[in-house]
Amino acid sequence: MNTGLISSRYAKALLEHATAAGEQQQVYLRMKTLAAMYTEVPSLRRALSGTTNTKDNKLAILRTACGGDLPPSLERMIRLIMENEREELMHYIALRFTELYRDRFEIRYGKLITAVPIDEETEKRFIGRIREIVGGELEVEPMVDPGIIGGFILYLDDTRWDASVRGELYRIRNHFRILDASIGNKMKQ
Repeated sequence: MNTGLISSRYAKALLEHATAAGEQQQVYLRMKTLAAMYTEVPSLRRALSGTTNTKDNKLAILRTACGGDLPPSLERMIRLIMENEREELMHYIALRFTELYRDRFEIRYGKLITAVPIDEETEKRFIGRIREIVGGELEVEPMVDPGIIGGFILYLDDTRWDASVRGELYRIRNHFRILDASIGNKMKQ
């Protein structure tokens, strides 16, 4: 079974159906929530696979994992997925849907990594400044990694901006290695 192809087909159909119904943003938010739930609740995948739960239980689980009441287009798609016994693909469908949505509505997605949590106002100012630089709609997910020591790392599409203390220390160390190798080569001559 080609998981990627099947997931893409369901995700594309859901995006078209939700857009036609004017529910695309609601469905997008629910699918983002569902994708996050798979990471936060590893047992979700087990609950949806196999025959341990009835279809009604699986539907209730998916509703809860999506954050509650579902837009009608998403409800219909989930029922169709369950009729076709493809509920084990829901995580992949949710991920693919979010990608397709961002592509269709030209939303650039990124991750902002800081050493400590930043307050909401600082985050908004920072993201606003990034939006001014890169232009267009922007969606940035904040993350905390104390290992970067200070500063930030921003991943945006395929670009990485490293303004972290760890990154700067790494660059300084490499500079001295290159300098040391260069001096060593001159001494040999």
